Amino acid sequence: MDKARHIPEFFTKSYIIYLSNGIIDAATQEQRKNIQEQLFLELCIRLLQFEMVERMQFFIPREMFCLGLNRHVPPSKAISRNEQGYLFHSEKSDLLLQRNEECAVTENVNFLVEDRNPYNIHNDHPELKGQQFSSYDLGGVSREKWVSQFRDAYAIMKEKVPLIYDEICPFLDEIAPHGYAPGKQMSSTYSKSPGILYLSYTDEAVMQAEALIHEVHHTIFNIILWKYKLLGNNDELKYYSAYRRDARHVRGCFIGLHAFVAVQNFYCALAKSERQIKAIDQFLTLYLKNKMVIDVLEKYADFAQEGNMLFSDVCTNFHHDDSFFEECTTTYATIKKDVEGKVMAHFEAAKRENAVLLH
Repeated sequence: MDKARHIPEFFTKSYIIYLSNGIIDAATQEQRKNIQEQLFLELCIRLLQFEMVERMQFFIPREMFCLGLNRHVPPSKAISRNEQGYLFHSEKSDLLLQRNEECAVTENVNFLVEDRNPYNIHNDHPELKGQQFSSYDLGGVSREKWVSQFRDAYAIMKEKVPLIYDEICPFLDEIAPHGYAPGKQMSSTYSKSPGILYLSYTDEAVMQAEALIHEVHHTIFNIILWKYKLLGNNDELKYYSAYRRDARHVRGCFIGLHAFVAVQNFYCALAKSERQIKAIDQFLTLYLKNKMVIDVLEKYADFAQEGNMLFSDVCTNFHHDDSFFEECTTTYATIKKDVEGKVMAHFEAAKRENAVLLH
């Protein structure tokens, strides 16, 4: 592993992190053993991928699903690699396998053919304490169409917001399909499962790009929270978040702002380049809502040093779009007025519906 220290790309797969955490958090000895075997398999593939070793003597006792290759691998006593792919050696024969390119969204991101999240090995929701959770759902859409849409979404991000694209790529490894409902986006991420996104199929690739930006920023925020205590606020105190009508604690406002400012930047880039009404409407809506949340955090957040640094960074990204917002006040005055009415109506409704709302 000393060689890995000099190859930063080796550590970009966040599933190595959560597999390690999974061993610690496993509820039973059997679960711990299964996750440990999964971790060793993924490490073997990574070591071979970067040519740190020529052969790994790793016993695979049964057919297993490999996240790195996004396919099932056979029982084996060793793994090696040649120019054609990975050789899984058994006593009877050797099997050559490659990464499942049909379900490769990008060079590093897979559209999973099976959900093998170590926190979901019994099909339970990572944050629902053992309740049943149908995580893998194609929603009646072919796998080919799913992969095509994700590739289109990535292409849009790479073209329109290359800095955001570069920011989120190291924090995204695998995508698990999570159904389809026309006009809706039902995406989700979980603090104990960084790198795996549960995303729904959408009506258009732009909506999918928005969801990817939003959800991966939640992952980034949660990873920062692993190391730093960003806030000192009491989670029982509730505030207006602008993104939803129910009252939210300050941490919820902060994690929402962190994601929605990035989405605002995305729609600003789209609106500038394409001048489409929908993108302009989305940009103005998010700009006004983000401004309200910034006001709440400036007034009520008890930031730790690291929290204040992150908040300052988010505010810098927010203000990056100030000039285009000012342009919209004249060029798209009618749209801006309509958006302002909707944003304020949302605020008034939240005040009526939340007796505990503090701001």
